Amino acid sequence: MMFDPMSWVRDDLKNARGYHVLDSPEGTIKLDAMENPFGLPDSVQASLAEAVATLPLNRYPDPQTKDLRREVSRLTGVRPEKLIFGNGSDEILLNLFLATKGTVVTPEPTFSMYRIIAGSIQRTFKGFPLRADFSFDPERLPSVLSGEPPGVLVLASPNNPTGLAYPLKTIFRAAEIAREYGFVTLLDEAYYPFHGESALSAAQGENLLVLRTFSKMGLAGLRLGFLVAPEPVIQLLDVLRLPYNMDSLTQRAAVLLMKEVYPLLEQQVREICRLREDLFQKMQDIPGVFPVPSRANFILFRVKGVSPSRLFKILLEKGILVRDVSGHHPLLEGTLRVTVGTSEENECFLKALKEGVAG
Repeated sequence: MMFDPMSWVRDDLKNARGYHVLDSPEGTIKLDAMENPFGLPDSVQASLAEAVATLPLNRYPDPQTKDLRREVSRLTGVRPEKLIFGNGSDEILLNLFLATKGTVVTPEPTFSMYRIIAGSIQRTFKGFPLRADFSFDPERLPSVLSGEPPGVLVLASPNNPTGLAYPLKTIFRAAEIAREYGFVTLLDEAYYPFHGESALSAAQGENLLVLRTFSKMGLAGLRLGFLVAPEPVIQLLDVLRLPYNMDSLTQRAAVLLMKEVYPLLEQQVREICRLREDLFQKMQDIPGVFPVPSRANFILFRVKGVSPSRLFKILLEKGILVRDVSGHHPLLEGTLRVTVGTSEENECFLKALKEGVAG
């Protein structure tokens, strides 16, 4: 009898799909991953190289991330004891889902990693639809949460891939209702810099945790995320955190960049917001293209007269890589998502988009 080398693998994972990242041919204008299109100045790159060159790589990194904790505390006004860091926000999501019980609930469409991570650890996941206009109604929560084992309600604001931000009063109302059913609320503020409205001050309470990342602001290569939560939650997650999870290079680079170039990153964010509004207006002028107002660094848009998959291929043939999200959720039928690029990149995209929808 032939041995099946996959016989020891969980059945539910044998045909599972992970988070798929598309390859982009050299020379492609990459507008698919919500990255900051602006690089760092050469002088900062030189300082960065000098700073990491002296690291004792034969030694383990600081397990308590003391310098990083101190610097993020300075920037956010959050006490160091209420912070924990991860390799991107994904690692924190994984540990939070491992540390808690019950059902993970979230309105969809939203960031696919919530469902993927929950599934990877066999955690019960329940998605429920947003309104047709992608807004979120917290008063629907009683019917959604009723009968579910108390767990985690996950909200993303601004939301990916819709770009919509929920009013703070909506978020606080959702957290209030969730608490009545025994759920803690996790608010993912990955795109906060482009919106400017945060629930961070409310995260000092017991039922609202706030997740942040430096990726969207311009430091995607560092893979640095952090969670703001009550101290008992931080202590619990610290038990699950793998030893030395934040490497020395990331810690040293992040501290230096936050000290020296954070104002520059904020300036770049303001420029991206300006470019976003300009891109939105110009997309509205293209027949067959219907962009959704965004508070993030990307724009979701619906197309008519051409299928999203066909348009995706046309754009790629013209050297523009966007994200086809039309098959991710019924509410996303007919949609694609484009990251806000530089002025030149946006103009190239608009030209290709106009030609693509015209046939």
